[in-house]
Amino acid sequence: MTEKGSFGKYAQYTLRSEELELKVMELGATVTGLRFKGRETVLRYEEPEDYLNKTAYICAAIGRYANRIGGARFSLGGRNYTLPANEGKNQLHGGPEAFDRRIWQAEIVGESAVRFSLFSPDGDNGYPGNLRAAVTYSVSGGCLRMDFEGESDADTVFAPTSHMYFDLGGAGHILDAELQIQADRYVEVDRALIPTGRLLPVDGAFDFRRARPIGQDYDHCFVLTSPRACTLRAGGLALELRTDFPAVQIYTASGMGEPFGKNSALAIEPEFYPDSPNHPQFPSTLLRKGEHFHKYAEFRLKEV
Repeated sequence: MTEKGSFGKYAQYTLRSEELELKVMELGATVTGLRFKGRETVLRYEEPEDYLNKTAYICAAIGRYANRIGGARFSLGGRNYTLPANEGKNQLHGGPEAFDRRIWQAEIVGESAVRFSLFSPDGDNGYPGNLRAAVTYSVSGGCLRMDFEGESDADTVFAPTSHMYFDLGGAGHILDAELQIQADRYVEVDRALIPTGRLLPVDGAFDFRRARPIGQDYDHCFVLTSPRACTLRAGGLALELRTDFPAVQIYTASGMGEPFGKNSALAIEPEFYPDSPNHPQFPSTLLRKGEHFHKYAEFRLKEV
């Protein structure tokens, strides 16, 4: 079942399955609630304007490029592109006033599905090509699925994600939660969290191949070895991510401000590697003129 309503001045859609209730609004194609059998599992603001006034990207769609681009620049087709920096000298999550702060056009496309579309013009935050982006949310049983799409009229780079923050029903300090990641390497980064270009084997604190408490802060990209990317367990619930993105960023909300506080949730971001346009050895984020981009992410909830 899908219903259209409002959240302040923004249109909001409620999707229901036997086990899930998803709320998502047109501002940023942002998830504003995800209840599993009546339990809220994600962070959310009480007031819609907080999504504009805060900078934590709470459960928003991210683009054009998720994560960081070092030096806020890249080269494509022999041309250099300079992007507006919004995290020191680097660009984060597509730059200032990016996809998370735009009004998306919504269309109900199924009994429990809504497709959000956005036009990003040539030069938007420094990126080439007129891009048409879309993310479709659908629910079935205990599964929330997101389908990311895009087409451009010129060669560009495109690497969207969803910045979901999971606390699994207020289970407590997220560092006490158990995490398992199907990854045997992670992306080495410098102090500004920009990749060095090296992929390091997981060991010690970075080895989540077996489920264990998170234990400390992370803001790192793990290279996936399976579509069954990772599982988070807390408060009697398990959340599994399945995706065809090549990596997942894990962020323990170490810099989270009020009203939530540090380590109040875990951001699980299926994505490409950070700064891929500047590292040709990384999986390519090139979207060629006229090609169709499609990646998916499924978040599956169950009781344990």
